[in-house]
Amino acid sequence: MNGVSLKLSLLAALVLWTTPSWGQFAPQSACQNGAAPRTSIYYVNGVTTTLDEARLNGGKLELEFLTRLPAMPAAIQSTCYLFFLNYNPTSGTVKDFTEAGQQRLGVNPSDMWRKLETFASLGPTMVSLLQGPMTQANQIDQAAVQRHAAAYRAQMTPPLCRRVVVVPHSQGNLYANAAYDAAVGPSPAPAPAAGALKIVGVATPDTLVKGNGRYQTSTGDLLIGAIDVLLPSTLDANTNWGTNILTSFIPLYSGGHSFMGYLSFDDSRSQILSDIQSSLSEVNAVTVCP
Repeated sequence: MNGVSLKLSLLAALVLWTTPSWGQFAPQSACQNGAAPRTSIYYVNGVTTTLDEARLNGGKLELEFLTRLPAMPAAIQSTCYLFFLNYNPTSGTVKDFTEAGQQRLGVNPSDMWRKLETFASLGPTMVSLLQGPMTQANQIDQAAVQRHAAAYRAQMTPPLCRRVVVVPHSQGNLYANAAYDAAVGPSPAPAPAAGALKIVGVATPDTLVKGNGRYQTSTGDLLIGAIDVLLPSTLDANTNWGTNILTSFIPLYSGGHSFMGYLSFDDSRSQILSDIQSSLSEVNAVTVCP
């Protein structure tokens, strides 16, 4: 078994093991009602995430949400939720992290790489992230930003007229913030209804969440912690994964930055789902199309 296959197998096993309710949630009754409102939930992946891994992460988000949905208020249960992936293409660790630096700071890739190298002393996880030759990254992927924005806008305008909640992870937060203004702006017509798009960030390296959105970053996230030392304006950590054995024995969870980890352990899992619930209450109150 090659490294990629082993990594995906371990991820799948962890999803099953950390979620005993797998397959036990009931289908959404609201989705059987053609007149029920629709809300779209998007997952946006972070750095060094393959398409298969992004799909697995998106499935984890859907699983956790649908498992908790029966305990949410009736007003939320009366809406049908559709899940989508807005993929942020990965080009390898070096290029992804330098691209994130360009997005966050407007610095050139070499400068960002040199600054990140100074944090290798944080431990083996950061060392492994920072190893490799310095390479020149391409410019920020504006095409991906526009593609994401167009997808959100299409959901919120006729003929679909749906609300949208975006759940980005890591560098995906930079893409979500960049896409927000283009998605809700006045051009091209028609403009979406105000408040129909909300962002719930996970492990964000940014200074804000557009649209007064919510976020959760773990105190044990070494990557965001390193960025915060370099850039003190980064949003403060406000959650954690609690005590668990996986962070000690499973390399995929080392560093505290994994989206799977954020959605597998409390307090972070409960707080992310709570943020999603609150955001859904807000967008579901919006009249999307007259």
